[in-house]
Amino acid sequence: MSQYRLVFPKENDYPHLAEILAQPRLSANYHQLIEASASAYFETSGITRWLFLKRFRVALAYLEQISPSETLLDAGTGIGFFLPTLSLLAKTIVAVDIGKYPLQLAQIMAKKRHLTNIIFKRAELTNLNLPGKYFDSIVALSVLEHIPPQNLKTIMTTLSQLLKPGGYLIVGLPREGSPIFKFFQQLERRLLRGHIARALKDERRKNYATLGHVSTANQIVQAVKTQFKVIAATDLPNALVKLYTIMLVQKL
Repeated sequence: MSQYRLVFPKENDYPHLAEILAQPRLSANYHQLIEASASAYFETSGITRWLFLKRFRVALAYLEQISPSETLLDAGTGIGFFLPTLSLLAKTIVAVDIGKYPLQLAQIMAKKRHLTNIIFKRAELTNLNLPGKYFDSIVALSVLEHIPPQNLKTIMTTLSQLLKPGGYLIVGLPREGSPIFKFFQQLERRLLRGHIARALKDERRKNYATLGHVSTANQIVQAVKTQFKVIAATDLPNALVKLYTIMLVQKL
């Protein structure tokens, strides 16, 4: 049985979130929220919602496996959906994201929930400017697919340098590049979140500095293995239908 329980923010922890999500394609803030998976957290149901939330359950199990962590980096925190849980697991958390608006919402949520052990930082993963050998563990869920393939190895080197000797990285990645992932992704967007599909086709989106999914799962895994050894991996929903993979890896 898990020693810790998952604690997720509520929609009302984020000011104006519902209002912005209800108006697709109308603002840069909307597109930043889509990039930060806010729609996935609050506008999905059934198997889709199960899959999104299951990622955190697996990540929590990995974190308990390697605990304790005095210092933890949440790389690509988005709106901070995992932070209420992470705040229970580490003494100090650094939450980093490139998105200005999602990070602001994460800070508001943390203040509202009295999460006092979190330091927020707006930065790109290629330019974190954090002390080396400082973190016991790093969490990077649904972020590396947004990194151009040519930058993945550099980021893996950076994350490795930030970890203490023997430190751990938890990576979560959609199985981009596989036909079955593409099929389920298009099906979900058309049937359950059609407004997302339309928003992603909006020509104005290029003006909002969003990144999109630009790296495949194979490219990410290959880059991870240049600096880390794989301790464990979980495929969701199962090993036959791989839509998402979470890996526990250790610094070489």
